[in-house]
Amino acid sequence: GKLKNEEESHSEQSPSETQLKELTQYFGVNDRFEPPVKKKKIEKSGLEKSIDQAVEEWNIEKAEELSNQLATRELGVKIAKAIACHKFVKAKKEAENSQAARKKKKLAWGFEAKKRWETKSNMGYM
Repeated sequence: GKLKNEEESHSEQSPSETQLKELTQYFGVNDRFEPPVKKKKIEKSGLEKSIDQAVEEWNIEKAEELSNQLATRELGVKIAKAIACHKFVKAKKEAENSQAARKKKKLAWGFEAKKRWETKSNMGYM
């Protein structure tokens, strides 16, 4: 019985974890629209300049801390882009679904009218 319990708690992911997994598939989705690094004129952010400065001063701890901040910020940007992309895809799917639903309704109605008309016209031959 103990093993089963452990498996259940393991398979249950927190909602945020599941959301994050859903979003990671969109990570870097817009990267192909951004020019390659060589073409970009690289403007270092203040944070990156601080890292360089800390490295020059051999302040490794500070450099690591700043590097973590930068990584967190980049991840934040990635997540924000991923969320935007996810919302766009979701909205697009919903729009497509509602269009499909409208089309289906029309088809069903048109088909029924035709069927009724055919059965009426066939009555004379029975």
